[in-house]
Amino acid sequence: MRLILLTLSFCFIFFSFEVFAQEKDKSLPDGSYRIQKGDKLSVKFFSHPELNEPSVIVRPDGFISLQIIDDIRAEGRTALELKADLEKAYNETLLNPIISVAVIEFVAPRVFIGGQIKNAGRYDLRDAKTIVQVVFLAGGFTEDANRKMVILARPDGKGDWQTQAVNVMKILDKKSPEKDVELRDGDYIFIPDSKISQFNKAVETFRGLLPRFF
Repeated sequence: MRLILLTLSFCFIFFSFEVFAQEKDKSLPDGSYRIQKGDKLSVKFFSHPELNEPSVIVRPDGFISLQIIDDIRAEGRTALELKADLEKAYNETLLNPIISVAVIEFVAPRVFIGGQIKNAGRYDLRDAKTIVQVVFLAGGFTEDANRKMVILARPDGKGDWQTQAVNVMKILDKKSPEKDVELRDGDYIFIPDSKISQFNKAVETFRGLLPRFF
């Protein structure tokens, strides 16, 4: 009888462990969502409920504050990446920590557009999901815009950018196989001056403007 009870207890603990370990961001099915400033997170600890944080907000500097460990950066990380970061940080004080991270409230997804565009600024991604759509939403190009080399800069989550050039003229040409580019939350679109013809120079100009982009 005692053996049966021990077996049942073990199964219950194992099942609870599996459920907790597999718990993911249920409010955001797309695991590629990157945490932003102002997002509200839920952080739960298996076997250490006293450390649970049911509602922690990402500060303006991108960090969150939790018990025991130093402040840790959440901005730019996915829920799974932050989970891994936290488990590594708590590994110094807890034995094999198992942590669940979920985004329970998040700021509206947005993209930014600047350079040779009539209405530079921040736009809701729900209103414009592609480069061409956000260009039209922002009032279109200026006369000096380089329409053949629009710079798309995407945060890589490590403090840098993934950049690529997009030829909007080809996208608008019905005879061209070029397709419009889907945007993601936090993307930056920079339209260089038509005098700038080199990709590296355009990216350099974008990086130089970034601190005062808007």
